[in-house]
Amino acid sequence: MTRLLPLPLLMLLLSGCATLNENECRSVDWRELGLRDGRSGYTPQRLAEHREACAKHGIRPDERLYEEGRRDGLREYCVLDNAVQEGLAGRRYQGVCPSGINRDFRDLNAAAYEVHDTRRAIDNTANRLRALEAELNNKKTSDKRRTQIRDEIRELDRQYDQLKDTLRARERDLDRKTDSMRYGSLRR
Repeated sequence: MTRLLPLPLLMLLLSGCATLNENECRSVDWRELGLRDGRSGYTPQRLAEHREACAKHGIRPDERLYEEGRRDGLREYCVLDNAVQEGLAGRRYQGVCPSGINRDFRDLNAAAYEVHDTRRAIDNTANRLRALEAELNNKKTSDKRRTQIRDEIRELDRQYDQLKDTLRARERDLDRKTDSMRYGSLRR
């Protein structure tokens, strides 16, 4: 059975897809917007998204100014320290840097993203353990369920320890790659 969303909710969801609203399309400094998008590592597809959002209001972006700003923003973004910061923040590299730095940026970002991903898995496991312990301590929990909970806690404890080991290894790998980058030996 298909359920239709109420019109106000549907409009809210659809409006969340636009990169710019009508007022922003009319007043935006296209060079500044390109600069911000470049600093954020957006691909050229971002301009197409802005174009689509503003076309709904009969407004065309100044592509020349936008691309000029985006190029300047990418010069600021495409610094190897950003590769690590972006990865640790859970943002994957989109391949926007010039060929001279592209591979190193990608490798550092991937290593940092693995650290982020492992930290997230550790947090999720810790949250699940807390929830199970709370359920175990609940007086209404049956004996049969308590046995199941204890088994699950033992397994999650093992997984948690493995994840901590994995995190240490990934942090060491990231440190090694970062140090190699700083001393120039990361380049192949």
